[in-house]
Amino acid sequence: MNPSRTFDAKLHDAGSIAAQGKCSHHASAGEGVGPCAGEAVVSFQDRDGRWQSGCSLALEQLVEKGEIEPLGQGA
Repeated sequence: MNPSRTFDAKLHDAGSIAAQGKCSHHASAGEGVGPCAGEAVVSFQDRDGRWQSGCSLALEQLVEKGEIEPLGQGA
């Protein structure tokens, strides 16, 4: 299970979708506007240790799958 925390733009590469406060999880999945709630609420590390961002829906989906810790459970 990967760590997560409340969205923090400083964790993300400058100029990236995540650093702009948008959901990089759905953008990288090619889901675009579909089920995405848009605004990033969480920063989390992916399987490769890179920081990604997620909307409220992505947070819910990733926690349900056991891929990231629920907010408030990490360091």
